[in-house]
Amino acid sequence: MASNSSDSNAVDDPGTSVEMVHHHFNPHEPILEEPPELLDKPLKPFTDPEDVEARMPTEKSSFKSSIKVEDIILRLNIGGSSYRIRTRSILKYGPNTLLGRLCRMDHEHRRQWADGYFEDSDEYFFERVPRYFDPIYDFYAAGKLHVPKDLCFEKFMAELRFWAVSKAKMDECCSPFAQYCIMRKMPADQPEKDHFIGLRCAKIRRRLWLILEGHSHSRWWKLFEITSTSFVVLSIAALILGSIPEFQVPETRSSNPHATVIPATFPTYPKVNGYTVSTTTVVKDGDEPRVEMVEHPIFNYVENICVVYFTFEYLLRLWVAPKKLGFVKEFLNIIDLLAIMPFMFEVILILVGISGDNVRKVRWAFLTVRLLRVLRVVRIAKLGRFSPGLANFALTLRKSKKQMQMVAIVLLTVIIFFSTLVYFLEKDEPNTQFTSIPAAFWWCLFSQTKWVPQTAAGKLVGGGAIICGVMVLALPITIMVSNFMQIVKLREEKVIKKYAQQHGDQV
Repeated sequence: MASNSSDSNAVDDPGTSVEMVHHHFNPHEPILEEPPELLDKPLKPFTDPEDVEARMPTEKSSFKSSIKVEDIILRLNIGGSSYRIRTRSILKYGPNTLLGRLCRMDHEHRRQWADGYFEDSDEYFFERVPRYFDPIYDFYAAGKLHVPKDLCFEKFMAELRFWAVSKAKMDECCSPFAQYCIMRKMPADQPEKDHFIGLRCAKIRRRLWLILEGHSHSRWWKLFEITSTSFVVLSIAALILGSIPEFQVPETRSSNPHATVIPATFPTYPKVNGYTVSTTTVVKDGDEPRVEMVEHPIFNYVENICVVYFTFEYLLRLWVAPKKLGFVKEFLNIIDLLAIMPFMFEVILILVGISGDNVRKVRWAFLTVRLLRVLRVVRIAKLGRFSPGLANFALTLRKSKKQMQMVAIVLLTVIIFFSTLVYFLEKDEPNTQFTSIPAAFWWCLFSQTKWVPQTAAGKLVGGGAIICGVMVLALPITIMVSNFMQIVKLREEKVIKKYAQQHGDQV
């Protein structure tokens, strides 16, 4: 705790204080030899946090003395406020910090490393802001670093660098202040080198793994992120634009699955020698030709290019993965596989001799291809690999699974209850839309503004359904927000600890 310099003698035992002073200023005590770095250049006050490491004493420096540092109370004056810290606590929680090394110096070296010394109170003066030193003092007292919310985090980071205190010592409750480390995008789950030991091309595979999985935020990772995101957006855009009638072209097909469809290269005529002719196809007479609107061929080219890239990316990431089974089981990798399955299935059909319009002749193959093409929309989930927000949202849904199941049961109960009530109240009315309880399900869940009950009792039931719906739907929102904040907090804590480990500033 900080105290005034006038009552400094009241903190320590008088006998101990006298003994300390006599020990520090004993004229017969041998003076320690100055280390070489102190003789080469004059000492200056600590004004720049970046100069701390250059001025910190090295292990080769001789700062040992006969003083039992564990029994000494270090007196500090930080910006005019007095502090008393046991050297035993400093050496326990921060032996490699600035104060930890100061404890292992003798009095003369301490005076040179401090910004000043007050002989009347035996205090070493440091020209720093006291309110930024208070959390550091608490760290030496309790072993955990807490950051008040009213402090500027960037300035507090500079204070930690000055005192050489590790950022990894921050307690979990203060992890929102780890935004400084998060902005550096240091990953919390970087794979160890041991995973690649003994593997073929281990060095290259590990380097590619760090880039492809986002563990190495280098220029190559940025290039890969931009490229993958561009292909995902391009693929989704082609899927959406291909469904717009203005971007579709007519295609003549025969209703007969065994009809012969011949590409046409001549102008349109009603009939030529018993054949129905269009600008794109020629269908034999009697096959009942019909025109279908299909997406423009350019969208097929775009789709093929995107799928080739997605396939190459998936196979490359599978090759560099140190654990193949774990890679295949990951959720995002399952999404990647689903995104290329339609293309892979069509390739298999081509290999077995089913391609083009022949797919329509095989009903199961045609339905399977059409169903798998719906999976193209899941590619938008690939963006979650490059978006921490989407990743946090997915983890929130997973963590809220039990609560969501409870809400679903409550919501289903409410729907059945109110749908049954409104059905029996409205079924006998003329031109009623509540023809069955399942039809009332639709009204209760989706279309209360479209379907209007005609009886007074039905309107009361509708009002009760609206109120209960608002209450039931508001419940999961609070649960999901709470889980989301916890996930973000844990991720920030992992990031800050990994940042400290990789930068070697553990204390």
